Amino acid sequence: MLSEKLKDYANSGVYPFHMPGHKRTAESGLPYDIDITEIDGFDNLHEPQGCLAQLQENAAELFCSRYAFALVNGSTVGILAAVRAMAKEGGRVLIARNCHMAVYHAVELCRLDAEYLLPETVDGLGIFASVSPEAIEQRLKANPEISLVVITSPTYEGVVSDVKRISEICHRYGAKLFVDEAHGAHFPFSDRFPQSAIQCGADAAVVSLHKTLPAMTQTALLLANSNDLAGELKRQLSVFETSSPSYVLLASIDRCLDFLRHSRDTFDAYTKRLTKLYEAAGSLRHLTVSYDRLAACENVFDVDIGKLCIFCNGSMSGKALMEILRSDYQIELEMALGDYALAMTSVCDTDEGFDRLLNALKEIDNRCDDADHSSNNIPYSLPQRRFTIGEAVNADGEMIDISNAEGKTSRDYVRVYPPGIPMIVPGEVIDRDVLSQLRALEASGNEILTDSSAFPLISIIG
Repeated sequence: MLSEKLKDYANSGVYPFHMPGHKRTAESGLPYDIDITEIDGFDNLHEPQGCLAQLQENAAELFCSRYAFALVNGSTVGILAAVRAMAKEGGRVLIARNCHMAVYHAVELCRLDAEYLLPETVDGLGIFASVSPEAIEQRLKANPEISLVVITSPTYEGVVSDVKRISEICHRYGAKLFVDEAHGAHFPFSDRFPQSAIQCGADAAVVSLHKTLPAMTQTALLLANSNDLAGELKRQLSVFETSSPSYVLLASIDRCLDFLRHSRDTFDAYTKRLTKLYEAAGSLRHLTVSYDRLAACENVFDVDIGKLCIFCNGSMSGKALMEILRSDYQIELEMALGDYALAMTSVCDTDEGFDRLLNALKEIDNRCDDADHSSNNIPYSLPQRRFTIGEAVNADGEMIDISNAEGKTSRDYVRVYPPGIPMIVPGEVIDRDVLSQLRALEASGNEILTDSSAFPLISIIG
């Protein structure tokens, strides 16, 4: 096991006349004693043949894929490598608009011609629903030159798409399917969770171990089933992933995999804990904690029960709820947007933690008045596109206040954080609808981000 091998080496008495510069001293309390470089006996992540090759074989077996690549630059590096491996430069791709920014950056770097598919939202909640297989088939039928489809499943809020049907449709039209499954690393380890994207036929998928499993930040896996694709993924990872991978992070992946090999009882306890919380939350009068509310929607295929969406139902904003939990109960949620807040759970949560959250929600619920809070859910739309992302960011530009930008073409990404999904992409027209949406979102306390400068300044094509 890699973590034990590193400990043994740290205690061997070998003096490190090599990188890193801290020389494995542990005086700071950080794990310097196991932070090494690719010295003899510790393999090479970009050409693994020893302990790292074994680590990746173990990961592939556990995640039901033929190939697994360990990532120490987060899912972001897996997304960049996968998009470049699965689409030729200048090629046409179909992207669900609620994808992570790394997907857009891959489109930019590879100079791809991206067509966007805007998923429907769940009525009244401001949350993206599942990606429609029928909508994907419509696009592929009308655009046979599309070679790659990229979707996010599950979403931040745990909404899952019908990856099996989408995969079948993509392959019928000669396109590959890549799934950003960063928030679904735990799926293969309990029948209470949806099936993983790889099990449903996706050509490749990325999972963030650190999001929902016991692993350190920046640890992830890139998964694939095709021999040909695996070779190209490996080549592209050598472009995008660091050539000095952290052995501390690799050891964290190794330790996580060992945990997963013996985790059935732990996941059983976790899903029972979730069921108990949902049942107890049924007594809330003003707040709602229920995956059934999402799962019952016609445009939602499935939902991850591990994501606790706490709906405020007009009693307050999601941000207000998040602030109360932070200041009054020392409970920090993952994010809040519009009329809901999100608590991310994992197999490492405890009964005490779940009870603490539930008791806090009960107290807050008892203090709530009848609904009097106006909704501030995001009304997403697709602006008109004039240029590809690559064309736009490489064009000459100028900085102006966004209030004066109506009808202009953006050179910037403009996104609301969280969740960071772009409302304007480089090459798109800044129209009246998106301007009024941004004003409303900013007034309700949401953070608006651009790339070139501080909002409200934005770079436009001059």
